[in-house]
Amino acid sequence: MEDKLEEVLKQYPCEVRTRRRTRGAFLLETDQGLRLLKEYSVSQARIEFEERIKQLLGQQGGLLVDHTYKNNREEYFTKDNYRNNWVMRRWYAGNECDIRDQRCVLRCASYLGRLHALMQLGNEEGESYIRKESVQQEMERHNKELKRVRSYIRSKKQKNEMEICLLGSYDLFYDQACLAQTLLQESGYEALWQETLEQGKVRHGSYSYHNVLFVGKDLAITNFDRAEIGIQVRDLYDFLRKVMEKNGWQAEFGKSLIDAYDRERKLEETERRVLYAMLLYPEKYWKLVNFYYNSRKSWMSSKNLEKLLRIRAQEEKRAYFLRELRPLLCGAC
Repeated sequence: MEDKLEEVLKQYPCEVRTRRRTRGAFLLETDQGLRLLKEYSVSQARIEFEERIKQLLGQQGGLLVDHTYKNNREEYFTKDNYRNNWVMRRWYAGNECDIRDQRCVLRCASYLGRLHALMQLGNEEGESYIRKESVQQEMERHNKELKRVRSYIRSKKQKNEMEICLLGSYDLFYDQACLAQTLLQESGYEALWQETLEQGKVRHGSYSYHNVLFVGKDLAITNFDRAEIGIQVRDLYDFLRKVMEKNGWQAEFGKSLIDAYDRERKLEETERRVLYAMLLYPEKYWKLVNFYYNSRKSWMSSKNLEKLLRIRAQEEKRAYFLRELRPLLCGAC
């Protein structure tokens, strides 16, 4: 590993003073500032797409992002002795967002609105990075999978505790899934999708507390690896759901997060309805069902059973959260 790393580092115009391993990469202190070095197996076009987004955020919005540096040959990718691609990115000395610190989380929601207001490319990037499956198609596929798994479990003569628990929760969560799909179909989603394509609106794809660093008074946004042209409010949904799960589905906090986003980028009525439909969908339940069905069914993970029991235990608070947010997001829908 050391030889491979040295081969990569000598191809950059900077002097490395210290280095240490971090999550899937190497954090470098150089004479030109903090850098992150990591293997990255994507196409040249893909990394250029990411850098185009980061340029918009940096130049037009003055936001801190993890730009990728070119090597001595003015290339984004640097190969090691085994022909693996590496990239070097700007990094920041800061702390990840504390998901239980409401002030920090509100700032993250606000910054997401700023990101989305800037991340609009028009049709200049073509179709390479458009999300292939719409939210509607995804919900329809997931609901079919739920029905398939229920039929499979019902057909078993002997059922383990996980399977009994999955069946015991099925009607509640499947009804939610079907209602979410119906509300999404009635939300105006198709028009929103067409507008997204025409204007080339980009979503971060992985906007979580892990990818937001607090750097003094500023925030740095990192890891655009999953950025794509797609419904931007899906980023808000992903962020909101994870925060609510960690904070007991506090309705007033959830409203405050949506308001913080809305102050930076006004949510359209259709986006509000789409957001509500996505929040209503029982994604955590579906994930556990999907994991169960695609794993060794003869072996039951106690950890996954605990997750399922926790989902059921939180459902009363989640239901209250959804009731409270419904007027804000979709009126009488």
